[in-house]
Amino acid sequence: MNLPLVVDIAIGIIFVYLTLSLLSSEIHELITTLLQWRAEHLRSSIRVLLEGGGKSEIDPQLKQREQEAQVLTERLYSHPLIRSLNQEAKGKLTEFNRSVSNTFINIVYTIISGVYNFFSRLFGNPKATLKNPFANQTSAPSYIPSDTFASTILKTFQMSEVGRLVTVSRLEKFQARQISALLKKGRHLRKPESQRLATERLREMTRDWNKTRQEFADGGINLMATIDRMENSLNSYIGYCNEFIQEPESIKRFFLYELNYEKDRYYNPAEKPRVLETLRPTLEELIDLVRDKPKIYQQLEQAFKDKNSPTYQGFKKIIDAMPELPDSLQNSLKALTERVEHRKESLEEEISDLQTQLEDWFDKSMTRASGVYRRNARGIAILIGFVIAIATNSDTFFMIDSLSQNTVLRETVSDYAQVEVNRSDNIEQVKRSVRDQLNDVSLPIGWNRDIRRQQIPAEQAWEIPATNWRIGNPLLYLKRLVGWLISGIAISMGASFWYDLLRKLIDVKNMGGKD
Repeated sequence: MNLPLVVDIAIGIIFVYLTLSLLSSEIHELITTLLQWRAEHLRSSIRVLLEGGGKSEIDPQLKQREQEAQVLTERLYSHPLIRSLNQEAKGKLTEFNRSVSNTFINIVYTIISGVYNFFSRLFGNPKATLKNPFANQTSAPSYIPSDTFASTILKTFQMSEVGRLVTVSRLEKFQARQISALLKKGRHLRKPESQRLATERLREMTRDWNKTRQEFADGGINLMATIDRMENSLNSYIGYCNEFIQEPESIKRFFLYELNYEKDRYYNPAEKPRVLETLRPTLEELIDLVRDKPKIYQQLEQAFKDKNSPTYQGFKKIIDAMPELPDSLQNSLKALTERVEHRKESLEEEISDLQTQLEDWFDKSMTRASGVYRRNARGIAILIGFVIAIATNSDTFFMIDSLSQNTVLRETVSDYAQVEVNRSDNIEQVKRSVRDQLNDVSLPIGWNRDIRRQQIPAEQAWEIPATNWRIGNPLLYLKRLVGWLISGIAISMGASFWYDLLRKLIDVKNMGGKD
């Protein structure tokens, strides 16, 4: 064979592979869409991530971890942030089509479950029912941004709200400790009128502090502003006492000294940062609290005396709606908090850093999951390619023989391939062109009688001894089977691969041809 002949045969074979690869891509995309493989794989990957990674058959808590992760996954998928990613068309026709498609999906899963259980019984494995993971939903997103996932985790477990609740509880104790100390200082006053004025003013300051604490609980101000307001109220109280309390000079001076000493214990520039740190919980404490809901209820009871207040009822509603935090996710969150630069100016900044770590954790996990999906998709592509090869009788060996022996066929296929590639700028244009004009060119594939006779010639049939029966040469059947297998693998390599290779071969034939 000379080189031009080999190139023409290669162009013909590659063009057939390209044509069948386009069909395979359409079928693969249709199956992927109908069965929601991308969405199901994403959901499964998130569930594995929440379980804590790999599985061990000797793990006694494996079943519990799987159940907890499954419940949490359902909860995350029901969150508005993730549900909003699933954009669905509306209308009666769309709903009808979706209903038909869901019915088909359920039937497919039922069939797959039956086949799976059949082979499971053969090998002595326990029975398992495979169900449509989106049976209770019309569909689910096939892609979730990392920031959406991280925000959903933090909002599902109400990290900011729980942190604010803990701070409110600690503020209440902080306030009570100061009020108690200031009441004791009032005992140094000798005159009843002075004690009355100091006590009334202290009550007024307490009401101011309660309002400030309530505003913080409602999210109106941050912790720094809360402490500053409490300090200002205390300064006003000290100024009032200095102005209006009438006591002997030594007693009044000592009383004011004690008040200023008490103020400096918490509000001087050196102590205030420490007070702020003790009032807000660390991320580790926050994660432990989210895991232990009774402790959160305890914090709630300590923070609010008025159980009928809207703020109390709002916090209680939030805590009631919080799901259980699985141990595996708790451990993962604690490991992520170790990467956060500790003690920022506010808890919100630390939670924001934790969200960044969650996003990075999710991205790395999804990168690994994408590799798994590509490997699975590759296996499905090979299976689809093999089925197409059988359905179209695409025997690579027969195609090579036909193109090498039939000059007219070889030149027709080669010329057609060159024309299509030269007038197309990308694979999408080739797809449309081949789809519209495929009937104009004859390819050495199909189940027509002539092709079958050429593949398994009658003159090479084997005669069964002592009978008048004749069967086709088994070696030829084996050769066709191997030809199908080669074609199936080639088809699974994808249309883009064969399109690029075809362009290069045509450039070689044209000696530089089209750039």
